[in-house]
Amino acid sequence: AIPGWLVVTQLAPDAEDGDMQKANSVLREDYAACCCAVQNLCLSLHSQGLGTKWTTGDINFDPRFYEATGIPATEKVVGTIWFGKAEETPD
Repeated sequence: AIPGWLVVTQLAPDAEDGDMQKANSVLREDYAACCCAVQNLCLSLHSQGLGTKWTTGDINFDPRFYEATGIPATEKVVGTIWFGKAEETPD
């Protein structure tokens, strides 16, 4: 079977709250929340017998990726989850 993929995004905050270096910025808080949600989703999929891989490679941040996936300018990509049935499971 062909693996599926899911692009995880977050809303892009205004300039004041969009600084990842600022410890209490909305962007940083939202990013952390998305990362936790991704981990929980991967654990849930694993419990159902599906393998996952979370990637944050360069392609996720290329403007052409946004165009190809239809992600609006009001959102930022957190990463992409690949999922599917594993061919083999380690013991």
